[in-house]
Amino acid sequence: MVDRGVIIQFCKKSIERLGAEMKPMLSTLRDQEHTVTVKDCLDRCQACDKQLIIATADGTPVSAVNAAKILATVAALAEDS
Repeated sequence: MVDRGVIIQFCKKSIERLGAEMKPMLSTLRDQEHTVTVKDCLDRCQACDKQLIIATADGTPVSAVNAAKILATVAALAEDS
């Protein structure tokens, strides 16, 4: 269970690659009371060019290969805080 929400900023280009997975992932994060925003760019282009999902979670840069990995990373950060 999440004790407090995490503030997450996503790179728009990177999450758009998720296609149909994007909306359920964003909904899940919001349902878990995380604050989610989408920025045009997070200036981490090298990772984005590698087709990773790019985000910051409470200011910590994170990247993952798919929505499940992002959800797991955010859950771990929420537990640690």
